Amino acid sequence: MDKVRLLKDRLSSRPVICAVRSEEALRRVLSFEEPRCVFVLGSTLQDLFKTVSSLTARGHMPFVHVDLVEGLKADQSGIRYMVDNARPFGVISTHKGVIDAAKAMGLVTVLRVFLLDSDAVRKGKSLVSSLKPDFLEVLPGVAVMGVEKGRLLELGGSLIAGGLVETREQVRAILDKGVLGVSTSRVDLW
Repeated sequence: MDKVRLLKDRLSSRPVICAVRSEEALRRVLSFEEPRCVFVLGSTLQDLFKTVSSLTARGHMPFVHVDLVEGLKADQSGIRYMVDNARPFGVISTHKGVIDAAKAMGLVTVLRVFLLDSDAVRKGKSLVSSLKPDFLEVLPGVAVMGVEKGRLLELGGSLIAGGLVETREQVRAILDKGVLGVSTSRVDLW
């Protein structure tokens, strides 16, 4: 089974994505018996390898937000170094070059786009069309609740939402819009 299909299957049973920003959150994820999709949102280069290795060893699917790794340059050489040493399941980025390089290296890609206004939606749609990321994460996730489902699906690609999601009711409302997964750092929602 290809990696994208594997992730979609995981999200169908566990649609809440663990967004990890601290050692405490990482320990919580590592305590779960059932594997999850995990977004590593911030790390240092020296900690990244241990973090990704620990997550992978427990069966989790770690995605590294490349733009937020201290000490890692978000260019082709930096991505290659990360892939060779950390071996994440995928990457998250707002940058075209990162998405292109990661795709070429066989990683699952998540392009982050901010839904600020109609122009941002138009630009997001254009980016998805040209980059063809595996997934599109729209932020803030709570904005999804106010957007018509058809308009959201016009963005193209497989949708994830994240940011400012604080309740189970918000998670359900976002998923009802056709979104495959909701990323949150709220441990109580994992």
